[in-house]
Amino acid sequence: MIPDKRKLQKISPAAVVESNLEWLLGEDLALVREVIQERTHTRFPFVNEALSDVMPAHLPRAIITLGTSRLGHAPLASRVALAAAIEMLHMAVAVHEFIPRGEIAITEPQRVLMGSAILIGDYCFSQASSLAASTGNPAVVAAFSDALAQLSERRVQTLIEAPDQPHTDDAILYAAAAEVGALLVGLPKPLRYALREAAASFGEVLSDSETSMTEAFMHLESLTKEWPGVKPLSKWLRTHRPTT
Repeated sequence: MIPDKRKLQKISPAAVVESNLEWLLGEDLALVREVIQERTHTRFPFVNEALSDVMPAHLPRAIITLGTSRLGHAPLASRVALAAAIEMLHMAVAVHEFIPRGEIAITEPQRVLMGSAILIGDYCFSQASSLAASTGNPAVVAAFSDALAQLSERRVQTLIEAPDQPHTDDAILYAAAAEVGALLVGLPKPLRYALREAAASFGEVLSDSETSMTEAFMHLESLTKEWPGVKPLSKWLRTHRPTT
């Protein structure tokens, strides 16, 4: 059956790019979601309920890690575990966002909410760290630990300087997603840095430099002329803006 050209014209370029990359990573993404579901299904109903509230509908951080790690060679289990680890790190921060801010009356319900948010968030952190460690790659574990330290620093800074402002981990985790994926498969340092910078710009705030988004992608593309496998990821980063 010949496609209706009028319908095809209504499909945005961003949707095509996104569907192409997600089709390429489809089986891996399904495995990542399975791992996250396994790690968030506990014997404790209250914990399960809290974790279900922050379960991501989309997996942009995992897509960056999987897309980056496809540029080299690594066991599927390691790539999936690492992608799940990055998403669980984001979930941990999301759980901690349940903690009330500003001046609050410490009632019994508030005390329970604060305590449970801290503990459940820490559970996510521990699961994320366990998944990263399962790759058996010291460089990956070190980069993952550094990302956690950056998240902590940014959150404390936000609480001190702008306590009413919502916390965002996007730039840090998008950059970390590219970094750990690149380290896992041993990509050259210049390419690793370019991928990290482009991924950070995807989070709308560059974490390491004042480079503009346009410059970040020009740098990446100049380094990847001989790497056709980078193009789907680069195009996805350029066009897709996740909401979760």
